[in-house]
Amino acid sequence: MATKRAKKTDVVTPSTAELRKAVEAIAIQPKSGKITLLTRKLFNVLLAVAQQADESGDTYRALLSDIVANSAFDSNDTALVKEHLRRMVSVQVEWSTGTSSQKPGRKWGISTLIADAEILEDPTTRRVWVEFSFAPKIKKKLLDPVQYARLSLQFQSQLRSSAGLALYEICVRYLTNPSHLTMREAWEWWRPILSGTPDTEAGDEAKREYKYFKRDYLRPAIAEVNAVTNIFVELIEHREGRRVAEIQFRVTERKQPMLALDEHPNVFDSTLVDRMVKIGIPLKEAQTLYADSEENRIRAALQMTEQRMRSTSLPPVRSAPALFKDALKKGYAPPVEALPAAPGAARVGAPAAPADDLKARLLGEYSAYRRKEARALYEEQGDAERDVARQSFEEDELPDLGAHMRDDWRRRGLDSKLAETAFFDWLARKTWGEPTDGDLLSFTLSQSRAV
Repeated sequence: MATKRAKKTDVVTPSTAELRKAVEAIAIQPKSGKITLLTRKLFNVLLAVAQQADESGDTYRALLSDIVANSAFDSNDTALVKEHLRRMVSVQVEWSTGTSSQKPGRKWGISTLIADAEILEDPTTRRVWVEFSFAPKIKKKLLDPVQYARLSLQFQSQLRSSAGLALYEICVRYLTNPSHLTMREAWEWWRPILSGTPDTEAGDEAKREYKYFKRDYLRPAIAEVNAVTNIFVELIEHREGRRVAEIQFRVTERKQPMLALDEHPNVFDSTLVDRMVKIGIPLKEAQTLYADSEENRIRAALQMTEQRMRSTSLPPVRSAPALFKDALKKGYAPPVEALPAAPGAARVGAPAAPADDLKARLLGEYSAYRRKEARALYEEQGDAERDVARQSFEEDELPDLGAHMRDDWRRRGLDSKLAETAFFDWLARKTWGEPTDGDLLSFTLSQSRAV
């Protein structure tokens, strides 16, 4: 079998890559197995890698570290990648052009997301590669699409739910449509596409009641897309009497550019696995929970459990793992709010974001800015000063971080994205102290002038 190898110059990086995703692959309906957020993200990254490869062939390959930031062959991240590659080989999906309407000449098909995958280590260079292929029937459509949407892998990395990413992909397709309106379909048609769960696996309540679908998927997904991407999405409900029968979305491009996002976003957030282990969940079980669940629900359940464990006014928690898993399964933990839109990007008539959310967003942007400044300062120092800084970090900060972070630092140092972020956050605090309101105000004004 011929292998299609990506040149070094063609290697995809999540911060800059743009994916041409075929319209047939956007509104996909799972028929067996669940499509999670991480499955969608990894599938898109693999597509981008294959599209940028430069030779003909049936199999594609790329460095594991280039596909998933912060990955090493013996790391926990590799176990997560393997799990999602397994899912992509086994999950059956229906491919269409994104509508249920039966028009002449339309095509329908079913396949798995990828045909096969392999992770292997070069015995000479010790570099780890991922090799994969697509089903022959859909390969050409995926890699050389006639009709496609241009997706930003940077924006996809900021989205925290499968529904948010699915909605972003669908709406980007209609951004240049003169009407700016997506297809209009029965809400029941949208449910498996946005939730990533086949109708056969959805609860009776979820299938029967629109209000639950709107509460659990539509509202969070719309808020998420509007918060962190370059488009603004509005829900349009079409009623038959008092009942909502069909829905569609209006999508427009933001006039105000988004503030800077993380330059090297990760596909996998291993800190969530570390937090689960810290509250008493075994590592393998934590990895399985992470693979099976939406990141936003994991964050919410973790936040609730951690706050409950710290509480001094309530009785002690008998079992933190049991509390966490119950909250995760039943979804009763208060959601961790999505980041609000950049200042100036709000639409007329849209509700104002809470002040606490805006400050959290600003703190995140300011932290990213200070990390860049701290990196510049670090790179200007001599070798002796850098050694002192790294030693101080290991003594002052590293003991309080998760086990996965500590292992990555000891094994890879600043080559680990998670450890790099923690190090420069620490160096910024050590150099300039905690940010004050005055610092945030000055930063906001400088960003406004830059825009």
